[in-house]
Amino acid sequence: MPGSSPRVKAPAVSQRNRKRLIDAIWVGVVIVVMLLVFAYCSQDSGDGVAVDQADAQAVAADLARASAVHGICYGWQLLDSTTPVSSGSNLGVGVRVTDSPEQCPRFFEVRGEYHYYPDSSDSEDYAQYTIVSNTGRRSTRIDPAGLERLGVGANRLLGDPAAVILDAAEALPLLAQEAGAAEGPVPEPSVTGTPLPVEEGGSDFLRDRWVLLVISGSFLLAAAGTVVLGLVVSRMLDKLDKPEKPEQRKKPGKTGQCDASDPNSRVDRPLRRRRRRGRGD
Repeated sequence: MPGSSPRVKAPAVSQRNRKRLIDAIWVGVVIVVMLLVFAYCSQDSGDGVAVDQADAQAVAADLARASAVHGICYGWQLLDSTTPVSSGSNLGVGVRVTDSPEQCPRFFEVRGEYHYYPDSSDSEDYAQYTIVSNTGRRSTRIDPAGLERLGVGANRLLGDPAAVILDAAEALPLLAQEAGAAEGPVPEPSVTGTPLPVEEGGSDFLRDRWVLLVISGSFLLAAAGTVVLGLVVSRMLDKLDKPEKPEQRKKPGKTGQCDASDPNSRVDRPLRRRRRRGRGD
């Protein structure tokens, strides 16, 4: 329409920037949610269980002395469910009694199996013992309940698998002697005992996953800051994208100036008075 000002269109660049900003916010939110889910559902296999090498070597030396007296090989194996964690015998650390049938025609091996489930799981943590032997006689088999009597039962294995499996291996020569499978005295073990673990207070979830929680919290704060910044920038872009209003035309007679051609104007009043005086004269 004539007389109307053209409408100013919002620049395409501003719309693209706004879309990119919204996409970045959504990506940040998705990353934070994924990290929180991972922190809640993640499972730390074995909770970092590791057998002390010095203690393991001392136990292997003790088993070697007992094996020399009894003529029987003794060993151990620790499993996190089905994943091997540690093994050893009188032949050395990392060498199982089943690895060398020539050197170990008769053997006893204690196998400790455990597993820790995440707090989000309905399953309970467990630990159990199995004592494997190739003696062939039922009368010389060792009952795993004897480990409970010696203070290295399944409950202790669940509390500290790495240390307790070595204590269970140390108990094998004594249990073999009690079962009648071994003859001769049991050599005194080395002083390598491990104290009972002190129970830690607080939640396992916070203690085991605090690093992931800190990272997730940092991303959450960053996402919140990005959202606030996005809202501020979006409002600024909205103000810049609004079309400018055309200037209103000034109407005559409202500027405070008098028009000389207007018959009602006061500019020519003195002239009219002079003309009237001239006629009277």
